This record gives sequence, C-alpha cells and structure tokens, in this order.
Amino acid sequence: MKALFVSGTDTEVGKTWVSSHILQILRQSGYRVGAWKPVCSGAIECEGRQIWQDIQALANAVEGHQLCAMTEFDSAMINRICAQRFELPMAPNMAARYENRTVSDDHLMAGPEAWIGHAELVLIEGAGGLLSPASDTMLGADLAAHLKTPILLVAANRLGTIHQTLATVEAARARDLSIVGVVLNEAASEASDTLKAANESELRRLLPDIRLLATSHNSPQPLQDAVSEIQSWFAEM
Repeated sequence: MKALFVSGTDTEVGKTWVSSHILQILRQSGYRVGAWKPVCSGAIECEGRQIWQDIQALANAVEGHQLCAMTEFDSAMINRICAQRFELPMAPNMAARYENRTVSDDHLMAGPEAWIGHAELVLIEGAGGLLSPASDTMLGADLAAHLKTPILLVAANRLGTIHQTLATVEAARARDLSIVGVVLNEAASEASDTLKAANESELRRLLPDIRLLATSHNSPQPLQDAVSEIQSWFAEM
C-alpha cells in the first residue's frame, strides 16, 4: 500500500477538493483507492446530526458516487477515513481540549493501516498547513516525516501565496521531506487574473526543481490532464 500526503500552505486552500479529485482520477484509472484524514475538526449540523464535510467529500470520492450525508456511509468507512473527529473549527488538539479529550499520537503514528487489504493507493489529507498541530506533540510535518510519505503541496492562488509556498517548502526541506509537486489552486475569487498568472510564473521561477502540477480554476480538468504524472509518483514510491 502506497501513500501520498496532501498538505497545505494554510487552511482553506482547497486540500479536500484537490484530494477528492485525485482520488476520483485514480479510481477511474482502475486503482483501489483509500483516504485517511489523521484528525479532523469543525463539524456542522445536518438534519440533527453532526457531519464533517471533509470526511464526507473524501468518502464520496472513494466510493465513486455522491451521498447526501455521512450517516449514509457505514461506520467502518467513516472510521477508516478519520477516527479522530472533533466538533469545534480550530486546530484539532485545541478542539480536543474543549471536549476533555486528546488526540492520540499512537493512532497518528499507526498511519492508514486500517486501509490495508482495502486499498493499494491511499491519499493522506493533513489538517491545515504543514506546520499546523496534529496533536499536542506532533505537527503535520512531524507526522509526514514519521510516515516517510512524499508531500503534494496545495497553495491558494491569492495575494501572499508566494511567501506561504516558499516558507512551507523551506520548512519541508529542513525536515528532509520530499515534495513531489505543488497544486496552485484558485481558492480566492477576489484575486485578479493578472495576480493569478503572476503567482504561477513567479513560483515556477523560484522553485524550478519542484513540479507545479496544475493551476486549478475550480475545475478538475487540470488534475485530469496530469493523471499520468500522479500515477508516476505512486509508481516511483
């Protein structure tokens, strides 16, 4: 079982959107895919029940069809994707404290072992940015290092993305983490076309040794066009 760690330069950059579409691409190419979100916070209420939208989106991508609510998935599927779920929309370790709970490092370090026998390729979606806390003792980068998993970095194409992307790449390299590519995702509608094009050009200039996978204009087509490259990453692991 091979895995790719999808991390962000920040929160709300489109990690789940990118992860879901990559899962769909791989599944449509004949792979048995799985998704693992080590920890998730920020529930919403739906028909009197709590749901986590990220988990639902990943489950939809793995299953290959759209279901309306997490309650329509069996509990084994939900727990396989994310067993550590917290209500408040804040860093998971902080959200856990408000529920008098803690994030289990043992569970984090076990990795996506629940997918063994169920999938050959697993996407791991981190919480927030690469240096966001995963638990009281581990950052997302620490978890990626422990799992020895290459990273696909998702950056929002907006003002400030140059700094955030370079800083995240530098933090990853300081920990000897391998970045297989950057997806520059159009997550901010207020960014002008001029700014978005300039961000892409500048990142290509400043990071010549890292593949800029796609500029995704809220469409899966750029990721679809890159399916062979995504598959090659898994083949090289």
